[in-house]
Amino acid sequence: MQNNPKIFIVAGEASGDENGAALISNISELNNNISYFGIGGSKLKEKNVEIIYDYSAVNYIGFSNVIKNIKVIKKILNDTVEFVKKLNPDLIILIDFPGFNLKFAEYVKKFYKGKIIYYISPQIWAWHKSRIKKIKKYIDKMLVIFPFEVDFYKKLNFGAEYVGHPMIKKVDAFLNEHKREKSDSLNICLLPGSRMEEVQKIFPTLAGVAEVIRREFNAEISLIYPGNISQHYYKNVLKGRQCNLILNNEDNHYKTLFNSDLVLTKFGTTTLELSLLKIPFISVYKAGIFNYTVAKTLSSIKYVSMPNILTGKEIVKEFIQSEMTAENIFAEAKKIITDSDYRREMINNFMEMRKIFDETPVIKPAAEIILNVLSKNN
Repeated sequence: MQNNPKIFIVAGEASGDENGAALISNISELNNNISYFGIGGSKLKEKNVEIIYDYSAVNYIGFSNVIKNIKVIKKILNDTVEFVKKLNPDLIILIDFPGFNLKFAEYVKKFYKGKIIYYISPQIWAWHKSRIKKIKKYIDKMLVIFPFEVDFYKKLNFGAEYVGHPMIKKVDAFLNEHKREKSDSLNICLLPGSRMEEVQKIFPTLAGVAEVIRREFNAEISLIYPGNISQHYYKNVLKGRQCNLILNNEDNHYKTLFNSDLVLTKFGTTTLELSLLKIPFISVYKAGIFNYTVAKTLSSIKYVSMPNILTGKEIVKEFIQSEMTAENIFAEAKKIITDSDYRREMINNFMEMRKIFDETPVIKPAAEIILNVLSKNN
């Protein structure tokens, strides 16, 4: 291996930025002489990655938004390819974000002689299975974080290595250091998403449901909101209703979730976090009709929340599109709050889901595999 190898990394969203930063920390424990460059956000920047574009420049949700901003995305894609051509890194690491990353890999492979590792697979088992063609053609190694993904890729004649889910370690570390705080009131938390397009479609309904729960059960309502959306938006929707606004950061994210009795959340990463924390929740989602129709056409799975996907059964209720009504959400919330057997069954199912991870051994962690590939490259 060279004295100072270079790695180029692409993380196109907040979760990728966070997971990429954790990966770099793990690599640095074994080798701290590597220089990093790439697309990412503040977390990667904190790890001394030279960021050529912030991920917000390429992170557009929904097909209609991607189409509207296609010129901007293409320019960034071309600039990134040119940067890599000049940099000639020893290794490229792609994190999820397949729309951009697979096109980037396709362009780069025309001249790049090094290896391209995909860390955290695109969810092609859920939708857009056709992407396997590009993965087979342009990706040298796939490192997956869900146990079932190894068999999924095996059936498609492509090797994948299970490296463990980074969230397991993070949640376990939190649980080792914290206990639930005692409270005289019922605590309800709202998580309507981190992108304005999503929040505008989801939050007004959740705010209305939360107010009914607050009145009926004398509950304390909290909202975790992202730094990229102003408090004023939420206050305008709330119209003076009682709700604690909590800025999402590392200090208070898990603490707020862990001390909640029920969480109403947009589906996504949080559904796995809540399952691991053993906090009951309801999963919701609403998109524009065009985006929803396209996504539904490409989808090949029955469920969207990770505990349901992993166990193959409906552990938690999912209210999507026309089913995401205040009546449906409140009825389910009331059942979780008042029916202790129903609530206990949900928590027991979370524990069963956790076993899937615990019973799947990690042969070699991602950092070791990456350094091994890097050493062979040189």
